[in-house]
Amino acid sequence: MMSPKTARPGAKSAQALEKSLDLRALQRTPGFMLRLAQLKFFEGFYEEFAALGLTPATYAIFVVIRDNPGVPPSGLASLLRLRLPNLIKILNELESSGFIKRNRSKADRRAVELMLTPKGAKLIAEGARLTEPYNQKMLAPLSEAEQRSLLELLNRILPF
Repeated sequence: MMSPKTARPGAKSAQALEKSLDLRALQRTPGFMLRLAQLKFFEGFYEEFAALGLTPATYAIFVVIRDNPGVPPSGLASLLRLRLPNLIKILNELESSGFIKRNRSKADRRAVELMLTPKGAKLIAEGARLTEPYNQKMLAPLSEAEQRSLLELLNRILPF
């Protein structure tokens, strides 16, 4: 039972309300269901990766730089669907914390390339060790075949 401080007298819990509402139309709406799934995954991510100080955005940034050393900030912003000024702010924080470094491109002195520092490589290695158990936990309601199908379908919707 909810304490009086957390709910008004007579107010239904969010879970009880969800069960009493007709959500069939929304459950047939891919965008809505993907958004709710994203929120569920982000909530779980913050719980599992909080000790490392990683957010979904910084995790993705680290992985892309790790797997693509020298990637330019503009390419990273485009890939991750981040506005460049927002990404630059994050990159500034990661650089001042010693996780990444910016190098001038040898091919084009005007261009910047992003690299992980040893400290950044160590952090994403620790994050990578948490990834598989986290994914298993979040996808537990699905069989292994369904998990593979889900990823295959998402990759068909979002081709890179």
